[in-house]
Amino acid sequence: MLRSSRLSRTQYGGVLISGLAFAAISAFIVVGMLTMTVANYARSSTEADYESALSLAEAGVNYELRKITLNTANADQRDTAPTYTFGTGTYKVYCTNKDGSSPWTAPNPLYVTAVGTQNGVSRTVQISAKGNAWTGKYAVYSVDQLSTWKGSSVSVTGDVGTNNDLNFSGSPGISGSVYFNGPNAGWDGGTPTGYNVVHNATPQTWATVDEIALKKYPAGTYGTGGLNWIATHNANANGIPPIVNNSISSSVVLVGPGDYYVTDISLYGNDKITFDNTLGPVNIWIGPSGGTGNATFRGGTGAISATVNAAKMNNIYVATTTGINMAGNEQVDAVVYAYNKTNTGSEYGYVQFSGNPQINGQVLGNQVDVNGNISINYVQGVNKQTNYEYWGFDDRWTELNGM
Repeated sequence: MLRSSRLSRTQYGGVLISGLAFAAISAFIVVGMLTMTVANYARSSTEADYESALSLAEAGVNYELRKITLNTANADQRDTAPTYTFGTGTYKVYCTNKDGSSPWTAPNPLYVTAVGTQNGVSRTVQISAKGNAWTGKYAVYSVDQLSTWKGSSVSVTGDVGTNNDLNFSGSPGISGSVYFNGPNAGWDGGTPTGYNVVHNATPQTWATVDEIALKKYPAGTYGTGGLNWIATHNANANGIPPIVNNSISSSVVLVGPGDYYVTDISLYGNDKITFDNTLGPVNIWIGPSGGTGNATFRGGTGAISATVNAAKMNNIYVATTTGINMAGNEQVDAVVYAYNKTNTGSEYGYVQFSGNPQINGQVLGNQVDVNGNISINYVQGVNKQTNYEYWGFDDRWTELNGM
């Protein structure tokens, strides 16, 4: 009996030891599983943050491209770029020139670099970017004033564009599209039908006559430069007959290449200006800047038509507030450009058609009014927009210090 009791206790002790061993093994298994679960969770969390950081960096790139598309002057620069919050993370983005220098200024190509950060995890993306040109081939462009077309038989071969409003009281024939660029652009006084209309969110910017003159004759190299330089250093003496007192009131042949400066054009009847652009373009500058002189223009036929050789396109630049009146019924082989600003930035420039000329070139003004039965055939001149339709990816995407 005593032996049996001892055996029972021995059996019970063995069961207890086995139970303890099983519990220990189970505990080790549970701890291992928990450790693995925690490690996997930490790894998953880190990987999620890693992916989120990349998404934030790419969001920063897209943000910056949109920002400089709207206005390149607002570009984030490397030394002053703020940190933006996006969701639960942040990104910092900036622009540099392609040689690595800063600040970046348009229209130079650039690098856009963005650092995305999520829960302390950061990734850096850099792309090369460039400006993409506008698609419009503008025969006529009015920058920032309502333009009214009343001609009963206006024919335009090319596109028509504006940053403001157009009023077609007549029914012009337009072979291209009508572009409304910017939030203030659209139809005024009804919506004509039969036109292919394109809307762009961003207005187009153009150089002023003063800026074009300064680019051609920079200050310092040419004294005060610009239109002031042209006023005293011009080809007026080469006219046939020579231009006297900066005034044209009778027929004249202007010989190119050359810059002619006038403060008054008063042509009526059969008197007209003819361009001898055999050796190069003729540029007429109508000034002074902000002046109020008369400019009633007739003629404009080139010895070599712009439709034959666009490189010999003539230019009529109007810097006065009174603008230019395109009268007569002649062929005009020229770009008519009447867009300028005051010292305070107020825009002005006016082109009015009162005759029935045929324009081979382009017409651009702050305001363009059409009263005659004119024909305008698009030929691209040297003057183009100073901004791009949008800034976007060029040819390189890379992750800096990426894994």
